Amino acid sequence: MVAVTPFSFHFGNKQSNIINIAFILFVTLISATAQAETLRVAVASNFAKPIERLSAEFNKTHPHKIQISSASSGVLYQQIRHGAPFDLFLSADLRRPQLLEEQGLILENYRNTYAIGQIAIWSAIAEEPVSLENLKHYDGRIALAAPHIAPYGLAAKQSLIKMDLWSKFHRQLITGNNINQTYQQILTGAVRYGFISHSQLLDSKHGFGTVIDSKLHKPLEQQMVVLKNAENIELATSFFNYLLTDEAQHLISTQGYERAPNIPRATEQSIDREELKKQKEKAPMDVANGKL
Repeated sequence: MVAVTPFSFHFGNKQSNIINIAFILFVTLISATAQAETLRVAVASNFAKPIERLSAEFNKTHPHKIQISSASSGVLYQQIRHGAPFDLFLSADLRRPQLLEEQGLILENYRNTYAIGQIAIWSAIAEEPVSLENLKHYDGRIALAAPHIAPYGLAAKQSLIKMDLWSKFHRQLITGNNINQTYQQILTGAVRYGFISHSQLLDSKHGFGTVIDSKLHKPLEQQMVVLKNAENIELATSFFNYLLTDEAQHLISTQGYERAPNIPRATEQSIDREELKKQKEKAPMDVANGKL
């Protein structure tokens, strides 16, 4: 609005008003275009670093701005239900994407597994290898992400139950809002042992850690969805499809994850705007107005 002033200096009032209006429309158009060219990705905390690396690779052929927001899957799910402006959601589980699909909030045919996660027990101050066996002889506090909102915390809880250690530790846990917070709690020495993602363990330069046997917990099948209210559907579906390519899956497999099993070929269908409009009209809840 302030930038309009110079354009009214050399003209009469009527001419000035017309030019001012045109300029405002021009600025609004530029602003809307810039927003549409930004891909807004909500990602589970465990996948925050890998998605940055994947985004950098994607940007080599799709030079758009990618805005990444990370938190626990449970927190992001609630934000999306209440109308948070994201285009793509990468969860650490399949439950939240399934719920969003049941609620009619995702683009049809755009829910897919993108990785299988792994958890690890880690000590930043240990001077020799550690494992779950260490916990049998340890009486201090341990750290994990809150199981009710963080799938990696839930997997850690399930592993402790299988090892008959939950009753020993469940009253002396330090729980983080997400696995990145748990990582910091262990790194700063607030606790000696805790559970992080295998990806974080690979990035860590401190202490020792061991990947937990996946038989001790339910599979961490991580799924993603394109949200129906995405500002830029074409860009969101392009990034969705990219994450399922062999190139992206190979990169994911080097970041502490297993490749997604039996991935169908990326959906290359074009976006039918009329069909998308019908899907939005059928949505049982008005997300845009927060009527949830």
